[in-house]
Amino acid sequence: MDPCTCLCIKIAELEQAAALKYLYGWLRHHPKYGTLATPELADSLYYADIARLFVEASRMSPEDADVHIVLGVLYNLSREYDKAIESFQMALKLRPNDYSLWNKLGATQANSVQSADAILAYQQALDLKPNYVRAWANMGISYANQGMYEDSIRYYVRALAMNPKADNAWQYLRISLSSASRNDMLEACDSRSLDVLQKEFPL
Repeated sequence: MDPCTCLCIKIAELEQAAALKYLYGWLRHHPKYGTLATPELADSLYYADIARLFVEASRMSPEDADVHIVLGVLYNLSREYDKAIESFQMALKLRPNDYSLWNKLGATQANSVQSADAILAYQQALDLKPNYVRAWANMGISYANQGMYEDSIRYYVRALAMNPKADNAWQYLRISLSSASRNDMLEACDSRSLDVLQKEFPL
């Protein structure tokens, strides 16, 4: 498993200490970066230490997309969104066809209150992988954040057509329906009547 995938999983499971330990181990055993992860760091790993090591790694190998991606995720953790965006953009220069990376960039731009830019990034992800449910849902969130509730509804419905078990998307859809004063569709939402919603909100 590559380091950025493992880091995202660990963070999603709120295992930040385990994520930092994994990243330290990845550097320690890497043929190129092993000298960066000195043994004395192993007993007390802190976010700042790991971030510093990956910054050093990125200077050693600016062509290593994995390092830039990990930095992007780490900067997201510390809410340094401008740095995170820059890291993901560097990685995308190296991996322009990585749909999940476009999604990460979009999510970071959304966190940085740049919803219009986020929509462009999510669209890139969808152009590369049209059945990417997470990007469809994230697109809905970005439209909702801009007060464009009718548009957000269409994207939530499209995401739910692909994954009807996405409970969060149903909740977001209900909020957008209420915000768009489409109370006539709340019953269809609550009963999860996708056929009704798709007919009313085609995309």
